[in-house]
Amino acid sequence: MDRGTNGVFKKGYLLKKDINVPMYKFSGLSFSSIRYQFIVLMMVMASILIIGYSIFTYNNAKSEYEKEARNELVVISRALNNDYAELIIMGLPSTSIEVRHKWESFPVIMHVDLEDLKENPVLHYTRDGLSHKPIVIDDSKNFVITGDTTRFHHKVVHQGKQVGVARYVVSNVRYQGLIDKLFQRLLISILFALVLSVLLSLSLQEFFVFPLQRLMQRINVIVDKQDYSAIIDIDPKDNSEFALLAKEFNSLLKRVDTTLQKVKDSKAYAQELAFYDELTKLPNRRLLNERMEYILDIAKREELHGALLFIDLDHFKTLNDSRGHAAGDALLKQVSTRLKKVFRAEDTIARLGGDEFVILSGHLEPSEEAVVNQIHSLMLKLKSVLSEAFQVEDESYHLTASVGITTFPGMARGAAELMKQADGAMYQAKEAGRDGYRFYEEVMQEVADARLQMENDLRHAIEKNQFELYYQPQVDEYGRILGAEALLRWIKSDGEFVSPAEFIPVAEQTRLILPIGGWVMGESFKQLAAWQGLGIDDSFRLSVNISPYQFHQDDFVEKTQALLKETGASAALVTLEVTEGITIKDLESTIDKMKELTKIGFKISMDDFGTGYSSLTYLKQLPLSELKVDQSFVRDLHIDRSDAEIAATIIAMAKNLNLEVVAEGVEEESQLRFLSRNGCEVFQGYYFHKPMPVKDIDELLFGNVVVL
Repeated sequence: MDRGTNGVFKKGYLLKKDINVPMYKFSGLSFSSIRYQFIVLMMVMASILIIGYSIFTYNNAKSEYEKEARNELVVISRALNNDYAELIIMGLPSTSIEVRHKWESFPVIMHVDLEDLKENPVLHYTRDGLSHKPIVIDDSKNFVITGDTTRFHHKVVHQGKQVGVARYVVSNVRYQGLIDKLFQRLLISILFALVLSVLLSLSLQEFFVFPLQRLMQRINVIVDKQDYSAIIDIDPKDNSEFALLAKEFNSLLKRVDTTLQKVKDSKAYAQELAFYDELTKLPNRRLLNERMEYILDIAKREELHGALLFIDLDHFKTLNDSRGHAAGDALLKQVSTRLKKVFRAEDTIARLGGDEFVILSGHLEPSEEAVVNQIHSLMLKLKSVLSEAFQVEDESYHLTASVGITTFPGMARGAAELMKQADGAMYQAKEAGRDGYRFYEEVMQEVADARLQMENDLRHAIEKNQFELYYQPQVDEYGRILGAEALLRWIKSDGEFVSPAEFIPVAEQTRLILPIGGWVMGESFKQLAAWQGLGIDDSFRLSVNISPYQFHQDDFVEKTQALLKETGASAALVTLEVTEGITIKDLESTIDKMKELTKIGFKISMDDFGTGYSSLTYLKQLPLSELKVDQSFVRDLHIDRSDAEIAATIIAMAKNLNLEVVAEGVEEESQLRFLSRNGCEVFQGYYFHKPMPVKDIDELLFGNVVVL
């Protein structure tokens, strides 16, 4: 490369697809070393100088060198212009490394400073062993030779606009030495040089000028067209530095072309990642927000109306947890495909993440009434499309969705508020039983705000340990205590009691029920161990409520065993109360886990029976010990014939299945009589005892108090 760098201006090679001039077949001198060719050229020039034109030729040689050096730097700078522009604009580390490698490939380059338009340094380069100083060049003179160096600055242009400047310091020592050496040789070679000068001058133009012109033309074509996929033809027999330089130039072109293609591909991929969901290829939240702002602006300006639909798939987590994320992803892809069949091409169908999809009207209507009518029609179509079974891993899966809808411009002042309204309406649809849709109303926002406040208060309660366990005795018909149920109570720092009916649903929705439920189990086991130490009867049963989210934890059994060991409580005195919702998830896994718990010694009770999802088929398979008749059936059984029949049926069914029966919510003597007459033997309710703190139930259990 030491000789090849300057040699780029000494010999030309043809571009395959731009020039049809036949390749000149060099021989002899053309295949010799470039250093030797340069020396011969200097001898010819010296001969001419000696024969009367020494001053003119010397100055002309210097001028030619300056011109060649300038052209060389211009070509290098143009070839690297796109790399410079990319580095200034994007600042990619990979581009910085690539540019440094390219500078290193030109040995004559001593220093380079790359700056943006504000003269902020972007990258600088100094060849090993040299000290770096800022390169100062008068902008009116972009090419200056000073002593043994040449200073040059190049404007970096991107899409026709200057974005920065590159300043170079290039070594002149080699060329100055060659000129001095040539001058010395001429003094002793006058006669020989005069003869050779005549002969060589005849072929000089053929060897150097024409190939140089052709190469310059090819380089200009590449730079002008930025066609870096072009190559320079090389004679396979040519072993000269010209051939090596051409190969290096071809390699440089290939690297530039590859780099540009990678940048192009990276930009396209970055665009896709920035605006589209990777799984479904639907627009993501970012693109949706941009389109929402645009559509809202049109709707307000032209007094048109549209709608935003927030779709959440019902029980999607069940599939995801039981079949794995791959199955969940497959279902989401199918859902996105079906959504495209329901909604119009101009509508934006976006995925926010998980199982949440949002539809933005792209076709605005003249009135809100027209929008509502259109939505009703679309909802019927959506329900029909989703009702068709999905095939997930060779299994059929049926799906429903809850949809929240808000119209605009209406009361929405912006995209964020519009999304909040649709989200609130969607939660209303879920609370109404799922598989339906609801339009936004202001009261929904109040409910959503209250729910958020409740969630924040719950987190604070966990941190500040504001929970306490109360115990409600379970008795026989004579009031003798057979056991108790541990009930969670939340007492705020100001003494306010928060009803479990208010905070338990929020705790389950936010999964805060997991730390809360763990605390309940630990405290109740600890209390049971204390009662065992005081000599509680072996027939006593402590009932502890277990949330479905707790139960379906993979390590629930192990955690429960660890709590028993830690507290010293006996599993034989504990009844774990679960609800019918526990069977929604994988039934086989539920049965297996229950069997593990019964082996340890626990009894399992089905709480709130008759209000959930269980069927008699499930009931027969589950290893239960007890059924609890829900208080909703007990409350009105003495005045409502239907409730009385349901309660009697549950008791009879439990007896036939050899299950114990506990009736909760017993508040009146007539209720007690009916339940007792129909075979119920264990009762719980205000007729006997209210839930009470530990000190009060301790007095009942160990204070020889009997309530008749």
